[in-house]
Amino acid sequence: MRPSSIAFGAFLGAGLCITQLTAQAMAPPPYATIVMEDVKYGHHGNAHAATEAGWPRAFEHAKIKNYYFALNSTYGAKQAWFVQGYPSIAAVEAENEAEAKVPALQAELDRLSAADAAHVSNVRVVLAHYLPDASNGPDINPAEMRAWEVSIFRVKPGKEASFMQGAKAYQAVVQKAGVVAPWATYEVQAGMAGPTYLVFGPHKTLAEIDQNAGVGAAIGKAMTPEAMQQLATISEGFYSVETLVFTPSPEMSHLSPEWLAQDPKFWGKKAPAARAGQ
Repeated sequence: MRPSSIAFGAFLGAGLCITQLTAQAMAPPPYATIVMEDVKYGHHGNAHAATEAGWPRAFEHAKIKNYYFALNSTYGAKQAWFVQGYPSIAAVEAENEAEAKVPALQAELDRLSAADAAHVSNVRVVLAHYLPDASNGPDINPAEMRAWEVSIFRVKPGKEASFMQGAKAYQAVVQKAGVVAPWATYEVQAGMAGPTYLVFGPHKTLAEIDQNAGVGAAIGKAMTPEAMQQLATISEGFYSVETLVFTPSPEMSHLSPEWLAQDPKFWGKKAPAARAGQ
């Protein structure tokens, strides 16, 4: 594990399939860890990227294949997220143990963490598990995506069933619209106050988030007054819904050769060298 650092209409976000970072479309992994960094004002650029690029170099030097991809927020609070998929929590533990067996790696990660403190004000590490019943296919290839919507549903305790009902109700609207709008839903298991659900949605272009065009317009047309009332009633079980939009950061990601090979010009981008003290 990298140690650094809406109303139901948000389901429109055509979903993320957080994969284990391979080169083809596949089902979302059962578990995901997400390192969420709050980036200081004025640091959401090359200086932060230059420091973050040290992690992939350190892991590659130590021959640790803990592949992950990085996202920088475009809309919402300035944050950087580092997303990694796992088949089980045991796999998370095994990876941590493998990293701990390389003393030189631990020393370098400690140095990088200290340097990163100049750029971030807070770090949160989240463990979440996949909810297929609250998700919608088909699977996607995340290496093709250039924009990501993430909707954070904070649900009142005891109202978890309302969230699941909302997912099903929105899925029915999408099916009625006859469009392809996948999403992947994860329930936070640790790292945030709960119940909290993360609904991930990938897009090949930023323009695809437009709810007044394309898929969004089709779903809006299929949203009957009855469906809107049902979703409004269900949403009373939520404390809040927040939607963020991210763009991928190749410079801060640790990617497999298969992922890189799909678009070397984009995914092979490198961060500028960190200055002394970074």
